[in-house]
Amino acid sequence: MTKQNTSQQDIKNILETIPNDTVIGEFSGRDSVAAILKALEDASIQHILPVASLAPTEYGDFQSLEKNYQQLVIRVKDLYGEDKTIFPLIYYSNPDLWSIINGRFVNDIHRKFDFYSPCIGCHAYFHLLRVPMALKLGKKIISGERESHDGRIKINQLSSSLSAYKKITEHFGVELLIPLRYMEDGDEVEKLIGWEWQEGKDHPSCVYSGNYKDIHGRTIYDEEKIQAYLKNFLYPVCIQLGEVILKVENPNKSEMVEALKRIGDTW
Repeated sequence: MTKQNTSQQDIKNILETIPNDTVIGEFSGRDSVAAILKALEDASIQHILPVASLAPTEYGDFQSLEKNYQQLVIRVKDLYGEDKTIFPLIYYSNPDLWSIINGRFVNDIHRKFDFYSPCIGCHAYFHLLRVPMALKLGKKIISGERESHDGRIKINQLSSSLSAYKKITEHFGVELLIPLRYMEDGDEVEKLIGWEWQEGKDHPSCVYSGNYKDIHGRTIYDEEKIQAYLKNFLYPVCIQLGEVILKVENPNKSEMVEALKRIGDTW
């Protein structure tokens, strides 16, 4: 991961000066931008703070984030004039938090659930990471998750995965909005965006991309094993880690591991 975080002071200044009803907007690829535009169709949502968060496994085209942000600003102005606001793009990631959820306990996860993929935990990380910001604003986060991508399945966007993410943020009083959840057709996504943007292009790549697919590109998963992982590992771990990041601004890995000891070896 090579994109530096926006400074803590700049983030603090932004959060203190923008309207309290501002909604956090996940900002990554095409679906996240479309989700922001879809959410803005709701009259109650007028201000969006886009937050780009990266996993330490991502690499490549980070410059596209700025280009896509500028396109979004233009699109919103064309649609709404001065009635809706897209605030400056913030970069905020936490490799240590990602590591605790997705790396530190790989052996335990695989041994106890006979399953491992970093993708589900990675998306949980993205949503959990934005919770402290959301609590200082409108207590809502917009996500670009979709259950089906033109018939293709991603295990990090299964119905059970999305429900788990919502349950995690709701524990902290934050609503996870998933306006594209049942939008299967990619052409419909592109119409929302308003400019040509091919799926899978113009955003950073991940070294784990497609790790749950076989050599022929077929998604392979066991729903029962994923359900057990979500219930007995991901949810309790994210709740405990969420309590930590709400109390300590930048906890280190040791502090997060110590916090998990409080719930014991329950997974």
